[in-house]
Amino acid sequence: MNIYTIRLSKKLLFLVGGIAAALIIGLILLLSGKDPAPTGAAIDGIRDKWDQVEYLEQLGYEVDQGSRTSKKVTIPQQFDDVYLTYNQLQQECGFDLLHYTGKKVDLVTYSITNYPTGEEVLADLLLYGDKLIGGAIYTTAIDGFMHGLRSADK
Repeated sequence: MNIYTIRLSKKLLFLVGGIAAALIIGLILLLSGKDPAPTGAAIDGIRDKWDQVEYLEQLGYEVDQGSRTSKKVTIPQQFDDVYLTYNQLQQECGFDLLHYTGKKVDLVTYSITNYPTGEEVLADLLLYGDKLIGGAIYTTAIDGFMHGLRSADK
């Protein structure tokens, strides 16, 4: 039976500890650098227009798929009164845009063809990657309405 011993000096021990700490810090920074925004109540798996239409149909809305428009918008870092009110609307439906401040998101809009009042109504979906993070159903009339993404029968 052979017994081996290793003599570690304080200098070598400090060096090994420093390398280990640097590796751990590097790993943490690498993983946090992927920008995984907090999901809150985001709905995963909204990858394409078919998923978007399916989601709206699950809420009871029929959409004109040819009316689809999409643009990039940035959720502001600080919310003014308008955004605070809009975010309150989102929170009522389980979403929270405060998790996405400063992020660029896709704003996708569809025409709703079966809204109970019969007026021209649009549906907005806010998407961060393949996550639905908010949206609204609203009329285009000046004295119209706006509500969150909720079932058509409510």
